[in-house]
Amino acid sequence: MSDTDPRSRRVVVPGVRWLRFPRRLETEYREYQCREAVEGFRVNAFYILLLYLLLITGIYALAPEAVRGRWLATYIWVGVIVLVAGGLAQVSALNRYFPWYAGLGSFLAVAVSMAIPGFIDGSVSVQLAHVSVIYALVIVYAMVGLRFPVAVAACWGGGLLGWWLSERFGHGVDWQVAHRTYTGVSLLGMFLCYTSEVRDRQLFFNQRQLLRQQQRTQALAERLHRLSREDSLTGLANRRSFDEALDREWRRCQREQQPLTIMLVDVDCFKAYNDHYGHLQGDRCLQQLSSELRRYGRRGGDVVARFGGEEFVLLYPGIADTEAQQLASRICRSIRALAMPHSCNPDTGEVTVSVGVAVLTPGPKQTARALLDAADRALYQAKQSGRDTWRLYEPPPRVRLVKDDKGL
Repeated sequence: MSDTDPRSRRVVVPGVRWLRFPRRLETEYREYQCREAVEGFRVNAFYILLLYLLLITGIYALAPEAVRGRWLATYIWVGVIVLVAGGLAQVSALNRYFPWYAGLGSFLAVAVSMAIPGFIDGSVSVQLAHVSVIYALVIVYAMVGLRFPVAVAACWGGGLLGWWLSERFGHGVDWQVAHRTYTGVSLLGMFLCYTSEVRDRQLFFNQRQLLRQQQRTQALAERLHRLSREDSLTGLANRRSFDEALDREWRRCQREQQPLTIMLVDVDCFKAYNDHYGHLQGDRCLQQLSSELRRYGRRGGDVVARFGGEEFVLLYPGIADTEAQQLASRICRSIRALAMPHSCNPDTGEVTVSVGVAVLTPGPKQTARALLDAADRALYQAKQSGRDTWRLYEPPPRVRLVKDDKGL
């Protein structure tokens, strides 16, 4: 789909700018984004804990001794939240709930970080406590992997809850510091999170379009391959496909020393049928015959193909003389049982077929072409015998020359 295509503009531009694809595409994106976020958070949780430890030890070292215990007892819960969220991310069965538990954990972490300054005295201690707010916001917006609206709701909702806790149970928030930390970092984090999701959505859409194009190309290639090996009228294998199968099965039967059977099936008096009923009816007749013959090629190596015109060919690896004769007899009976009228067939008044059968166990000095010629000669014998029958090819007996007494 090109960039100038109206459908492309309708999906890509609004879907990316407003972070909202059309419904079906949006569902696919959220599933994709959730999988990617969980995979990323399983790794990022380790680095978040590392940053948390660096932060808590750094502030603990710089904070006045009088507030260290209170600050540590409060902020330790942020580490607990990160540990719980990281543990849940390791459970694959909970992947679909990642936005919920990660969003809730981010909300609580921001709320705790925002509330701490309201319970600590001293300007230096308060400023140090606000550093934890910066850390919390940066981690939520940049490392957790939440979608933009979820991250915004967690950070601003957590900030409001922390502010309320500070005002209700503490001595309030110093807004001169809060605006330079919480408000400023929130706006910067929102911008970074938004641009990150825009790029993520564009990447998802491009990957999806590329995948769909690959699938269409593969489907077309498979269709072309099938058409190149399929007879367009009957849907059976064509002559090219049959030749490949004959060569393949000949070599396999030669290796395994198994018999290989070929049957040539010819519609009796088909030229007269076409002349009398018309070529369209003749095509319908061939299609009905092919549907019936397809029933006789259900094993793995069996092949039923249109040989040309009104002739069909059946290939049976691993079938010997007795079973081949039974199959040929059944084919003649099943075609006759279709009871398709054929007024130009003087013997039966219905469509019938003649079948030539040849069976051979491939040897080093024999060829597949010879087996096919044998089936053709057997078909000729069936025609000469009055049609609506089958014949098994039997090689002519060898002629032995006997010398007379004079050595002639």
